[in-house]
Parts: sequence; C-alpha cells; structure tokens
Amino acid sequence: MRAHEAMPGLDTLRLFDSCLTLGRIVHSAYSPGLTADEALELMDRYHIAEALVHEHDARLVYPREHANRRLLEAVAGRPRLHPAWVIEPPKSPGPDAARALVATMLDAGVRAARLPMKAAPPLLWLWEDLCAALEEHRIPCFLDFGGVSTSGEVSDGDVNGVREIALAHPELPMILSQLFGGLGVHPAVVPLVRRTPNLYLDIAGILEFWREVAIGAGPERVLFATGAPFADPGIYISNVQYERRLNESAKGKIAGNNLRRLLEGVR
Repeated sequence: MRAHEAMPGLDTLRLFDSCLTLGRIVHSAYSPGLTADEALELMDRYHIAEALVHEHDARLVYPREHANRRLLEAVAGRPRLHPAWVIEPPKSPGPDAARALVATMLDAGVRAARLPMKAAPPLLWLWEDLCAALEEHRIPCFLDFGGVSTSGEVSDGDVNGVREIALAHPELPMILSQLFGGLGVHPAVVPLVRRTPNLYLDIAGILEFWREVAIGAGPERVLFATGAPFADPGIYISNVQYERRLNESAKGKIAGNNLRRLLEGVR
C-alpha cells in the first residue's frame, strides 16, 4: 500500500494571508481589532510569513481615504505587512478621475485593492472606468462581498455582474472575497471561475467549498486567507496543509505563491 505524501511544514508553505484586517472594530460581536504589531504577533503564532492588510474603517466609513492613509502609517517599517486600499468608482465619470486614483495608490506603494461590492454593486457601467485604470497596471482586485465581518453572500445578479466585468477586463486579476454567508457559497461560483480565466477565489470564511475550485479549476485560482481577526487562522491553515488531494506544489500555490505572482505582476 502506498504511503500518503508527507504534509509540508508551515515554514515550507510560506503562508501569505490575503485577507487580514487592521484597525478598530466597533461592534459588540467581535474583538476590538488589531494593531499592526498585534497582527505581526498573530502571524508569528501561526507561522504566517506575510499578509495583505486593509483597514476596517476603509470598508465601512467615509471618506475611505482617511482610513487608507492611516493604513500606510500603520504598516510603515513592517515589510511583512502589505497594504491594500479599499476603493470604489470616483463620483466623476470618465477615465481621468479613475486614473488619478490608481496613480495615487501606486505612488503610495499600494499594489492591491479591495472593491466593496455591497457599497457599489458589480455593474459594468459603474465599474468600467476604474477597472480599466486598474487593468492598465494589472493590479489585483479583491471583490469584497463582506459586511462588518468576513461573512457575505452573492446573488444571481452579483454572479452575472462579476462575469460581465471580468470578461470586459481580461487582464485584470479579480479575486472573489468574503463570499460565505448563512446559506453557503453560491453554486455558480465554480462554473464562473472555470469559465473566467482572470477570476480567483480567496478562502476567507470558506471551510470546504474552496476545495472544489482548487480541484475543478486548478490550485492556481485559489488564494489563502484567514479573515483575521474575525476568524481564527488555525482552521484555514490546517485545511490547506492537510488536504490530501493536493500535492505540496499545489498547496504552495494556494498558501502564498499565487498572491506573490499577482503582486509581482503589477506594473
């Protein structure tokens, strides 16, 4: 009988968390939030090498740029923490305002964006200018369907909207993020990812469904994410580390190499 392949160690996987939230969380159901140093302590505890971080207030409080700027101050001098800004279509239509926003991001050293799908739904006409500007630079975009926490849901209309946007911008990496709600993950997500080459899935809030994407569409299309501090990282780490249907190379891609490749592709 053939022995199972040995499980890779956490340091070998070089975990890169694609969804970690910094900043205060004013909600009775959740922890008060993480400072940058507390995030690093959490990462050390779970052997997470790097993290893509965003500011909680940037997802929920206007003007978003205040929290986005605060994030830059928080991660300064902490190279393991990579900033992601939360952005939405500028009020002024047309390419100029969108390009100016993206230029500001890049000048600040920000190479990833979170797009709040609940605040600005996935309608092609609404996102066209900003996605075109992001596509010019191949900036990875996390389509954030979450609310206060990492729990969110998508509707049939959301699925169709994401498909239209992704197909209209084939050189723009788009990552479905915070999809898990009380009824699970929308059944069209796997067919959607398989039919849309620039679409990915992060595993924040998802304990089982990500395996269908990894096996059905390929491990290149799945990104490790913990959703901390709204969830304990341990279960997401062990789910990737001990999945016996994936070899070490596939686990390495999911654990961090896919995200590294996308960030390295920014131009």
